[in-house]
Amino acid sequence: MVLPCYNEAERLPGTLKTLLAHLSRDPGQVEVLVVDDGSTDATVREADAIAAGEPRVRVLSCHPNQGKGFAVRTGMLAAEGELIVFTDADGSYGPSEVDRIIAALDEAPVAIGRRANGTSGLVRRQVASRVFNLTIRGMLGLRFGDTQSGLKGFRRGAAQAIFSHARVDGFAFDVEALWLAHRLGLEVAEVDVQATDRQGSTVRMRSDVLRMLGEVWTIRQATADGTYGSRPQVPIAQPTAAAVLADPMLPAPPTTAGF
Repeated sequence: MVLPCYNEAERLPGTLKTLLAHLSRDPGQVEVLVVDDGSTDATVREADAIAAGEPRVRVLSCHPNQGKGFAVRTGMLAAEGELIVFTDADGSYGPSEVDRIIAALDEAPVAIGRRANGTSGLVRRQVASRVFNLTIRGMLGLRFGDTQSGLKGFRRGAAQAIFSHARVDGFAFDVEALWLAHRLGLEVAEVDVQATDRQGSTVRMRSDVLRMLGEVWTIRQATADGTYGSRPQVPIAQPTAAAVLADPMLPAPPTTAGF
């Protein structure tokens, strides 16, 4: 499991406590990878203190701050499990929601959370999310109900294929990941989840939404100029773990367990 963090010193310990109490106690089955993205508070100190007494927790610290997309990409490529899930460090998604995503990975190589109304919280955030989703449909043709949910899971092979080609560091990294999954012909399962709205979000509505739209345009241009490479000739209609790993863009199956 990957937890991207930026200035989460107050909320991260509680999130880790809840998740670790729910997950297997066997370090060989579970890895929780905390990826700090250049925090200016005590996030790294808090994470390191927990990891010192908890073999299931590993901490990666990146400097300077580069964006949630960078932190997620770093964690997804460094994770050692067969199933890799990323979720928000503020605890917006409880363990039962994580379980839903993991269960969906039995049927598809990628599983994403879908919140009611596409987002939680303030009405203006819901409106902004709706506008963003419509823009994505128009620019990229992705027809997912909720691209920006902070809870997504991947089989290891799919994660390596997607995030080794990803390049968006900002909040539109979710869109890029789903676009790359589409280009690889990977099935994406949408799973209904419940999210708890947390105070203190680092998202700044106007500036970040505008930046996200700019990143989506960059994704479209990168596709047009061949930056992502050629589209696979034969899409994978019903991928299994073996089929995903058989793709020439993907690595060999791992020997470690967990997520």
